Amino acid sequence: MKAAVFHKPGDALTIETVPQPTISDREMLVKVSHCGICGTDIHASREGPFMAPPETIFGHEFTGEIVEIGNALEGGEFTIGDRITSLPFIDDKTIGLGKISGAYSEYVKVGYDLVVKLPDALSNRDGALVEPLAVGLHSVKMAGNIAGKTVLIIGAGPIGLTCAIWCRFFGAARIVISEMSEARLKMAETFGFTDFVDPKGDVAAQFSDLTGAAPAVQFECVGAVGLMQECIQRAPKRGLIMGIGVCDNPDTIVPLMAFGKELTIQWAVGYDKEDFEFTIEMMMQGRIVADAMITEVVSLEQVPAVFEALKQPTNQCKVLINLDLD
Repeated sequence: MKAAVFHKPGDALTIETVPQPTISDREMLVKVSHCGICGTDIHASREGPFMAPPETIFGHEFTGEIVEIGNALEGGEFTIGDRITSLPFIDDKTIGLGKISGAYSEYVKVGYDLVVKLPDALSNRDGALVEPLAVGLHSVKMAGNIAGKTVLIIGAGPIGLTCAIWCRFFGAARIVISEMSEARLKMAETFGFTDFVDPKGDVAAQFSDLTGAAPAVQFECVGAVGLMQECIQRAPKRGLIMGIGVCDNPDTIVPLMAFGKELTIQWAVGYDKEDFEFTIEMMMQGRIVADAMITEVVSLEQVPAVFEALKQPTNQCKVLINLDLD
């Protein structure tokens, strides 16, 4: 099968012919239709503790059609031809970040317990947004009851944007977004968000001017060194800080400041199967509409060039690979 393969930091992905995944009795083979290019993939292609091993095939935001079912699963919940998405895990291994090849390829293997069928009314294209939407949903759920609270979203990339979407869904009183990219601000406006602050200025003062208060909940969706301490500084008494962005560098905070304010700092990562299922249900009801996040759809052959471009600041939000084009 054809796949886009990562070899080492600094080198572009290469399109290669690689062996098609083989499945066990309790796995299924999926012909990939669409796959999102995730910031996690970009991050994992760089030198550092989060770097993926050589020969990795990225891709964990995918949809496709089941073309082979393991012997132990025959006659069960799934049949050949089912359109699915899946949480990107088989046992303790992650699909698309190492030992299990991901969906920057024509085929990907999945387990069975974390696979979710796509309704007929949900296209493979839009279904590829279930995973990033589920990340936002899980993050907001981990924050507890968000209703009636003032919220600051730090970073309006795909995950910051999905966090904002779910905060609104669950009844946040006011949602303010901190972002310097004009393209991302325009994307947030597309989704109806209008309150923005400039991270190059005094975010706490700007937030107070807009809302008359400090942010009760902050979602740090960037993962840059120093941002967690900034959150601590602007947080009110007994405020909540959600760590969503991936920071794999040493960082420094002043615990005394958090201690004095009795702050709660909570990290959130990934999702549960019920997050995928609820996301799909809300998409089917029209209560979550996120297709405007898709700013470009490319073929597998275009992936190396597009992946390189995404390593630098860009006007893209969510780029999808359409394997049906190849």
